[in-house]
Amino acid sequence: MPEQIGSHYVLLRVDSRSGGLSTVRRAVDTRDGSSVAVKFVVGPTDELSRKVFEREVKTLSELSHPNIVRYREAGIDDTGSYYLILDWVDRNLADLLKDGPWESWDQLYRDFARPLLDGLAYAHLKQIEHRDIKPLNILISSAGDPLLADFGIAKIRGQQEDSELTVAGFRSGPYAPPEIDTPFPYVRDVYSVGVLLLQCLSAERIRDFPDIARALESVPVPPDARKLLEACVNPDPSERPRNASDLASALSTIRRERVARHEQGRNPVWLRLTNAAVEHLVGNRVDRARAASKLQADLAGELFASFRLDPETGEHNRSVVTLVGKEFRYTLKIDDDGSGCVVTAAAQPEFEALEGLRRRSCALPPIFTWTVQEPANRDLALRGLSTLVQLIDDFVEGKKEAGGEERPQEGNELFDTWLRILDAREDLARGEHEPIPYRSWRASGRQAVFRLMTPCELDLIGTEWQVQDPRSAHKFGWGEVIDQDGETLTLLGSRLKSLPESASLVPHIGPSEVSLARQRDAVTAVNAGTTLRPDLRQILLDPSTNAEPSRAIVDSWRLDLDESKREAVELALGAKDYVLVQGPPGTGKTSFIAETVAQFLSANPDAKVLIASQTHVAVDNALERLDRSGLQGLVRLAGVDESRVDASVQHLLLDAQTKRWTQGVRTRAEASVQKQAVELGIPVDHLRAALALQQLSSVCREIEAVEQSLRQGDDGTTSELTTALSADSLGSNYQDRIDSLSDYRAELVQDAQRHLAGDLTVNATISSGEAAAAVDVLLGGSVEVGKLLERLSLQAEWLQRIASDDSLAAVYLETTRVVAGTCTGFLRNRAVKLLDFDLCIVDEASKATLTEALVPISRARRWIIVGDTRQLPPTDEELMRATEIMREHEVTKGDVAQTLFQRLADLLPAHSQRMLRQQHRMIRPIGDLISTCFYDGQLYSPRSEGLDGYEKVFGRAVMWLDTGPLGDRRRESAPGGQATSYANRAEAQLVVKQLQTLDGAIDYRLVRPADGMERLEVLVISPYRSQVDELRRKLAPVAFKHLDPVVMSVDAVQGREADVAILSVTRSNPEGKLGFLGADYWRRINVALSRARYGLMIVGDAGFIQGTNGALRTVLDYISTHLDDCEVRLADRD
Repeated sequence: MPEQIGSHYVLLRVDSRSGGLSTVRRAVDTRDGSSVAVKFVVGPTDELSRKVFEREVKTLSELSHPNIVRYREAGIDDTGSYYLILDWVDRNLADLLKDGPWESWDQLYRDFARPLLDGLAYAHLKQIEHRDIKPLNILISSAGDPLLADFGIAKIRGQQEDSELTVAGFRSGPYAPPEIDTPFPYVRDVYSVGVLLLQCLSAERIRDFPDIARALESVPVPPDARKLLEACVNPDPSERPRNASDLASALSTIRRERVARHEQGRNPVWLRLTNAAVEHLVGNRVDRARAASKLQADLAGELFASFRLDPETGEHNRSVVTLVGKEFRYTLKIDDDGSGCVVTAAAQPEFEALEGLRRRSCALPPIFTWTVQEPANRDLALRGLSTLVQLIDDFVEGKKEAGGEERPQEGNELFDTWLRILDAREDLARGEHEPIPYRSWRASGRQAVFRLMTPCELDLIGTEWQVQDPRSAHKFGWGEVIDQDGETLTLLGSRLKSLPESASLVPHIGPSEVSLARQRDAVTAVNAGTTLRPDLRQILLDPSTNAEPSRAIVDSWRLDLDESKREAVELALGAKDYVLVQGPPGTGKTSFIAETVAQFLSANPDAKVLIASQTHVAVDNALERLDRSGLQGLVRLAGVDESRVDASVQHLLLDAQTKRWTQGVRTRAEASVQKQAVELGIPVDHLRAALALQQLSSVCREIEAVEQSLRQGDDGTTSELTTALSADSLGSNYQDRIDSLSDYRAELVQDAQRHLAGDLTVNATISSGEAAAAVDVLLGGSVEVGKLLERLSLQAEWLQRIASDDSLAAVYLETTRVVAGTCTGFLRNRAVKLLDFDLCIVDEASKATLTEALVPISRARRWIIVGDTRQLPPTDEELMRATEIMREHEVTKGDVAQTLFQRLADLLPAHSQRMLRQQHRMIRPIGDLISTCFYDGQLYSPRSEGLDGYEKVFGRAVMWLDTGPLGDRRRESAPGGQATSYANRAEAQLVVKQLQTLDGAIDYRLVRPADGMERLEVLVISPYRSQVDELRRKLAPVAFKHLDPVVMSVDAVQGREADVAILSVTRSNPEGKLGFLGADYWRRINVALSRARYGLMIVGDAGFIQGTNGALRTVLDYISTHLDDCEVRLADRD
């Protein structure tokens, strides 16, 4: 009977190999018939065998490279022997050398040394030192490629030896250096490679150290290569190249210089510097000689080139070349006659940006001479430039032909693209937002309201702005926009005071930098494989590798879910990797999330779940549902503006929960000293006031320390506190700390005033010393009181620390089970960075940019992504319009527009995707319209009961109120002459009139809301900010008895719902221009029309829409042909 290893490997009786610490046997994988190598680890002791086995398994599982043997799995067989399963490779280097040495150094470098060092350099970058490189441990694939094997005595740098036994002393003859140990990492491998290369060129076998010296003298290598090999085998470890990367770089330089000496004279490239390029290089336009010298020095090393990418089409422009030197990136415009290039720009990007450019560009061989002098031989100049263009052409074509084949370089290019998009967003944040002048301002605490010179059309809610005096350029306080209404902006943030009466608001890049830094960290961590799931990178690159989920069995359901949601929950619970859930409007994404989390935690009581979303509404809906179900261990993380968190979950905010806990501790602390105070004749209220004042003194001291550190930071010095607070953004962290402490100070002042009841006055701006003096006045100065004061002081210091120290948050968060916040905002508290999550759910993922979604995903072991590709994507229109920034960073509109949700929806296997098909928000007439017009009829709407009396009095559940009869009054206007924002007064008046009619009908009980509905929620929606303002102005003086109308833009309304929704189309013009309502913006229409539960009204010019193309035309056609559920009604002329 054949011997079997594991569940599906059968050992063969042939091809057995033995080494010092292992035996290798050939086997067959019964699943696909492929040959594998089964390596049995043997040693003089079981402990040593275990150590070698564990070390090799750990090492190989962390390595994935074309020049390292592929690891499959490992285990222990029935006899207790340790084994590893690897790819089977027939030959090794020792077998190859039996045929004789390599014929030339160039051939050896090309076919063997370069790929071998690529693999070894990769291992060294992973901090893994092989320590046993020799011919037997270099396998040769069927294609002739070298593969590093046998990592049994490898060392992972930074890890301590975990046994008294050691494998470092195992040596392989002359391939191990003479020293037993060295403080220099990786040089042992460099020595071994040096001997190995000498052996590959020598006909005589190298048996001992003296043979190495003889080989050095006799092998046929160029002088510079011989000198490098001599350094590799130097007995002094400090004289060798430091690692495989350094050795590979040195060999590459030798090769390049040899080729260059032969080819450069035959390929001159003529470069002519423009004045702009001269200025970029030397800072002025007159010193052309120095600029030319600097250019040629920068082009003396490794060079990379590519054609410029068109951000609109994504195609390469063959007439413009991007050339990357040591420090600069040059833009070359090729002459029409092909004889030379004009250098139009010479930028000096950051190192990381240059590295990214190099990775995605063609590495140029050193065959060119770069000259600023007109070549005497024009034919050679034509040949040189033609050679350059041909090399780039071949590079581009090679990438196209590679198609979908995943290679490490191609994966790097994708991650480089994501990083370049972040760079582009940062440039946009720094310079694209124009300053916003304001004419006046007023402040209250941490809020400031600015009256603007002109209305702002852009939706600025959630963005950060800073006050700047345009005359002096001096900057003042900053904050986050929390409200926007026509000509006013309300900021919340640092305490805004002593501002110029009129100045400008400019973008505050600090918070954007923090968010972008978090996104960069996530992209980098995923690409490097340093996340909780190192294979996350591969799944993102090739989502088809996502493991097929197995349906979990749910014994008891907590919520009443329809079949499609139950199926999605079971799939999500049984998934190992990604599950993507499409949730059209009203299909119950929140219910799906709540049930999934509850079931997951029931099956995994010690697990931690992260719920992240791009919108506060989605986060709060899910958390509120979990809270109502009785689930414990919930915490909501928020930024500076906690008012954006829904009232239903504000009690779950981290600050609120830790404050309740510390208040309990404080109450117990007061009780512990109360008895002693009574014995001393001190009134209890005075004791409590003294404790509050002692804490107040401690808080004031810390505020003073933070402010001092902030001043030192401005001066360029660094204090101990500066170091402690420097996380994402130093200024932001300081200000957050000051704000938190100031709020706590205000609470303590109120406590002290309440207990003193007028016996002593406590000023709101009291200092640390004044608070301490007030304690002395209250308690007196006896010896006994002095002891009590000392105890109070220590107690106050401790209470202040637990109330404001990050370590409390860290301890508290460890006790939680569900953490919820926005995609990048949940990391605002540094303690969150210490948490690992077993499951991450990203809601509204289709509205998050790809890199925003990666932030929470990178911190979890498995992922559920919820969204809808047919609703609003991220708002990136500003970046899309910034074509120069996109061209500068070589990103296309397609690159920017792709979300993680869309990428996974396109590429994940069908087994890992589900769609929720039954929607319960909209009654059937509205649901059928949405299903037909936007979801290919896939949605089912079981609800049919509307508002009693609604259709008789108000009209069909779906109505188009046609403004056509209003004549010229139906047309749009552009307030203030703006060409990008529009209002429509006639539509606004009609909306108010319709709401008054509905309110009156309810008052007369002609329309009767369902039991328990005291007032109807109404959403009034417009795609234009100016119309939103117009609607708000019209509705402001109107009092409704039974309606709660809210006016919002289309972009702000996703995730909300109401009993009745009214869309004001706004646009109506003779030219047929739709703007934000055109064919490309169909998702906006879907979002706007899918908010209503019982009644949907569209107010607009039906004739105008009938003459256009797009989603609104489709909707109008549907309404016109489904008159049982819908109607088109003409607006009254009056």
